[in-house]
Parts: sequence; C-alpha cells; structure tokens
Amino acid sequence: MCSDIGTTSRVCAAYSFTGILFTLFVGVLLSTQPEFITGIEDVGEAKSNAFGAMGMFIATFVLSVVGILRTNPNEKEDIDPSDGYQLSSVGQSEYGSSRYD
Repeated sequence: MCSDIGTTSRVCAAYSFTGILFTLFVGVLLSTQPEFITGIEDVGEAKSNAFGAMGMFIATFVLSVVGILRTNPNEKEDIDPSDGYQLSSVGQSEYGSSRYD
C-alpha cells in the first residue's frame, strides 16, 4: 500500500492533521471547561500534555509535507519491454459497439 515516500507522507499527513485537531480540541476543553473531562487529577499537567502531543503532531505533519513536496509527481515506473509486458488485445474489435445490436 505505502510503497513510496509520497504515499506514506500523504497517509502520515492525514493522520497528523486529525491528531492536531483532536489534541487542540482536548487542550482547549481542558483550558476552558475542565469539569467536562472526568478522572483528571492535575488539569494543568493534562493541558500541558495535550498541547505537547499537538506539537508532536505538528512536527509530524511538517515532515510529511516535506516528504510530499520532495517526491516528483512526474515519476513513473519504468517498464522493461524485454520482460514480455504487453496489453491484452482480447476484445478490442468489439470495443465501443453495443452487444445488443
């Protein structure tokens, strides 16, 4: 699935962007209304951890964007014709005609 750096970078960028949004939401919620998140003993530490995780997601997102920009969009896979690769010619004569004529 992720055989090249461009595809891997796109997947990581999408994941990182989602993480940024989620940790931003948690950080803002902890800053403004910490009573809605139960089970937290130290709200200040939880808020610091949420924004720290957001910083890591931002760093991953930036590295992913660099990976996307460094890949050449015009890179194509070289096909060696000596390997016997060819397109199938089966059914080309009736291509475009209706089978119900």
